[in-house]
Amino acid sequence: MLTNILDKIVFGTLLLIFFQLPILSNEYLQLTNGYYLATKSQVDGYQLNAQRHGYTDVAALIEDLKRNLNPAVRTDAQQKEQTLREYDELLRALDILKNGNLWQKAVYMFSPERWGVLREVATNFQPGIPLSINGFAYSLIGALLLGSSLMWPIRRIFGRVKRA
Repeated sequence: MLTNILDKIVFGTLLLIFFQLPILSNEYLQLTNGYYLATKSQVDGYQLNAQRHGYTDVAALIEDLKRNLNPAVRTDAQQKEQTLREYDELLRALDILKNGNLWQKAVYMFSPERWGVLREVATNFQPGIPLSINGFAYSLIGALLLGSSLMWPIRRIFGRVKRA
């Protein structure tokens, strides 16, 4: 009897936690999209500047700037290169956050190198219940699977004690 009550408490708690994942991923998407738009504006400016000065693309412009004798210009080229890497990463992130399933989004959001962004998202996070069928279904399945795997050893231990 105690095991059944514990099982229900664990499942209910996990379900409430899993309900937050779709909402958290949506807020993560919004923050990432804002950062993407700001970075895209910079990259568009780089492309316009490269075209205006006769370069084939931004990479050619950056390579030329990196060969400049002025250290400030070389540093600017490195910063532009870093911005382009961030832009490419943001494109991959948006693809996962817009098109991935909840598990893919969770793996992306909770990876250690993205904890800083996750902390930023968490500062404005408001808990709730997902309104989409997919979000609800993934939350239910996740709570059932994790709850079952957490309760399995407890049921094994208390099942042996009861039979003895």
